[in-house]
Amino acid sequence: MSRQASLKNQVVRFKDIDITFEFNRMPSYDREYLKTMVIETINNRSVKHSGRSFESYYRNASNFALFNNYDTMEDWMDDFSGDFSYAASHLLHGKKYYLAWTHSWDWPNKKRN
Repeated sequence: MSRQASLKNQVVRFKDIDITFEFNRMPSYDREYLKTMVIETINNRSVKHSGRSFESYYRNASNFALFNNYDTMEDWMDDFSGDFSYAASHLLHGKKYYLAWTHSWDWPNKKRN
């Protein structure tokens, strides 16, 4: 499959992400940073230096959401059955943000992060 065909098949866009806080009240440069973090995480071609793409590393990834609080993220994601993973931002004005998603592991004995 060509790279262009692969990009067309990608169904997760930033507007599809559930945002659990007042995103539009953030400075525009922080919003852009978080949008870029989301897109780069999902389009990653080698997750955790494994040589595997996001799609193959996190099979059936869905329920993407962006959080501004770790505990809120855990509470929200625990409502889903199965595993979830997340990526954290750098500190933005002293606050971390988290992108989380549900998925199924495709190899045995893989533990939740």
